[in-house]
Amino acid sequence: KSEKMHSGEPTLRGTSITVRTIVERTRLGDSVEEILRGYPVLTPAQVYDALAYYYDHSAEIEQYIRENQEALWRAMPPTST
Repeated sequence: KSEKMHSGEPTLRGTSITVRTIVERTRLGDSVEEILRGYPVLTPAQVYDALAYYYDHSAEIEQYIRENQEALWRAMPPTST
């Protein structure tokens, strides 16, 4: 974690990829191999480390996921009916 990067959101060391990103990719059904193809700077160990961090700190990461979803909803233009 670093306040200078992603406002302190847990990030994989040496990258700008957040733990939240890895968790969300797995929720979309991506395997570790697919995640590695999408983020070639990562090693398999880093992906598993991110998932281990999530399992040890799930409430924290779930909060980041909720905040991100809310930010996306606020950024979307209103739809007309």
